Amino acid sequence: MSGAGKTIRQRLKSLEQHLSKENPVLVGAVNSYRQLDQVGRALGLLNSEQSFATRISWWPMISVLGTFSAGKSTFINHYLGSTLQQTGNQAVDDKFTVICYGGEHPSQSLPGLALDADPRFPFYQISKELEKVASGEGRRVDTYLQLKTAHSEQLRGRILIDSPGFDADSQRTATLRLTNHIVDLSDLVLVFFDARHPEPGAMRDTLSHLVGDTIRRPDATKFVYILNQMDTTAREDNPEAVVGAWQRALAQEGLTAGRFYSIYNPDVAVPIEDAGLRKRYEAKRDHDLAEIHDRIQRVGVERA
Repeated sequence: MSGAGKTIRQRLKSLEQHLSKENPVLVGAVNSYRQLDQVGRALGLLNSEQSFATRISWWPMISVLGTFSAGKSTFINHYLGSTLQQTGNQAVDDKFTVICYGGEHPSQSLPGLALDADPRFPFYQISKELEKVASGEGRRVDTYLQLKTAHSEQLRGRILIDSPGFDADSQRTATLRLTNHIVDLSDLVLVFFDARHPEPGAMRDTLSHLVGDTIRRPDATKFVYILNQMDTTAREDNPEAVVGAWQRALAQEGLTAGRFYSIYNPDVAVPIEDAGLRKRYEAKRDHDLAEIHDRIQRVGVERA
C-alpha cells in the first residue's frame, strides 16, 4: 500500500475511534464509505489519498456569526458553562475557532493545521481552498483557524464554530471564502447583532454578507437572527423601539420572515433596579434563550 493510501486508512481509523466515544451509531457508516471509496477509485473518481468520508461533516455544525461586538463568545461561554472564549467590546480574536468535545481537563487549544489534517472536521484539507484564493495562503492556515476542545456535555456529538468579528476583517477574501464555506456546511447558523448599535450603518457589512444572500438560499430555515445585549435598553425601557429598528434594517435587505430573538447574558447583564422591569426583561430573555438552546439540541435529530 502506498504512503498516501496508508495515511487515509489511518485517518479513517481515527475517525471511527472518535465516533465510538461521541456517536457510536455512525461507526458502521465509516466502513460503508470504505466500500464506496473502492468503487470510486475503480471509476477514477478518487485517488489513493482521497475518501468520500472526508467530504462531509460527521458532526452537526452550529456556526455563530455576526459583528465583533455582538457578544458571540460570551453566548458560547454561557452555553458551555465555562470560560473558553475570550470576550470584550473590541475584537479579541481574528480566527475562526472550531470547538469540539474533549475529555481532557483543562481545555486544549490546537493550531489550524490540526483541522486541516483531520477528516472529522469540515476543514479537512482547507489549505488547498485557501491556496486557490492566493498563492501561499494555504501555508498560513493557522492564521485563519484554530481548534479548541472543552469537556462540556453540550458539545458531545456536535461542533460549534465561533467566528471573528465580521466587520473587523470584512475585506479579506480568504476570510469571506471561509465564512461561505462554514455557512454552506452548517446545520444551524446563529447570526448575532448588537442591541447597542441596531442602526443599519453599524450592521452594513453583516447585513450584506450574511443576510442579503440568505433569502435566496434553499436552506434559509437554518438561519436564526439574534439581537443580543438587550439589557442595555433597560435604562430607557425601549426594547420595542430597538427591536423595531433592527427588524427594519433586516427588511431593507429583503428579510421579512424567519426566527428572530432578543436576548442578553445573565452572567454579565447590566443591573436592572426596577423589579417589574427586571421581571419583564428576564421573562423575554429566558423564553428566547430556551428556544435557541432547544434548536441547538435538535440539530442532530434534524440532520437525521
